Amino acid sequence: MSHPLLRFSRVTAAALAVAFGLVALVASDVSAADSGPDQVWLISTRNAPWSCPPAGEDVPLDYRQLGPDCRWLPADREAFLASDDPAVPTSVFIPGNRADSRTAIQQGWQLYRELKCRAEGRPFRFVIWSWPADRIRGGNRRDVRVKACRSDVQSYYLARWLGQVGPQVPVCMVGYSYGARIITGALHILAGGQVAGRGLPEESSVDRGPVRAVLVAAAMDSDWLLPDRRNGLALSQLDHLLVLQNCSDPVLKFYPLMYGIGGPEALGRTGPACPGRLGDELEKIELLDVSCSVGRNHDWDQYICAPGLRGRLPWYAFLEPAVEEAQLGGPLLPETAAVFLDALDGEE
Repeated sequence: MSHPLLRFSRVTAAALAVAFGLVALVASDVSAADSGPDQVWLISTRNAPWSCPPAGEDVPLDYRQLGPDCRWLPADREAFLASDDPAVPTSVFIPGNRADSRTAIQQGWQLYRELKCRAEGRPFRFVIWSWPADRIRGGNRRDVRVKACRSDVQSYYLARWLGQVGPQVPVCMVGYSYGARIITGALHILAGGQVAGRGLPEESSVDRGPVRAVLVAAAMDSDWLLPDRRNGLALSQLDHLLVLQNCSDPVLKFYPLMYGIGGPEALGRTGPACPGRLGDELEKIELLDVSCSVGRNHDWDQYICAPGLRGRLPWYAFLEPAVEEAQLGGPLLPETAAVFLDALDGEE
């Protein structure tokens, strides 16, 4: 990922994104045997406005579908929406900061192969959401702050896109690092809220079918899911939420410094703050501690290999046979409930 920092126009960057994507897939990352009959899509916002989305206009998303020869084929929104099927769940991967187009595809493909391996032949539609997260000049703090602003715009784009997907299609979203804040921001917007002053018109709201989310190394404030906080409406749009916690993550350890000295902790490092204030929404959250299996790492490669995550992904992606909630054990694992009970005791 160490590349010279060059200044490109958005048009040039978009063209290179497609080129890098083709190289990444055709070279060695993808084979026909891997892709199988499932639908694999690449949706890019790299050619869309980065800071000021057009009000009331269609967002210029770039759609591509993986063809039989393992190359990205040009497509459009109508073709994607025509593939909606309530019997076929959709999984969406949103990468984190500093993921260029090639990295976004490579990381997404790791998740796709993991899901395909555990789906046992059950069909699903897979989407890689590629956004302008490439590293920029000016130092680490400037980089993360600029991408934080861009992630707010991505939340708006993702919310508008989700509003177009068939409401009966089961949707699972997996967000890594800044991808996690994009997901919760989009869900907050779908619920009628606003992120950085951006929201959807009331007439665009629809009652959706089941939606689940997995937040991996979540680079967002630990209190954002609380009522009246930045993404306080997000949980209302979810059936279940899996939050990975790693107190040893070296990048999330410095997350507070994005705000200066004494900033808030990251959700991916400490888990949700003040869980007692979540009320009934707390039952939707599963907290998975991967501190031992991932350790001092912030790398996607390490998180996706964590045994706990690999074991839970099929259920969150709607790729396991339907079972009764009681038989499943509910969204909260026993050890998760214990963690939250300890936290509640500490608040009293």
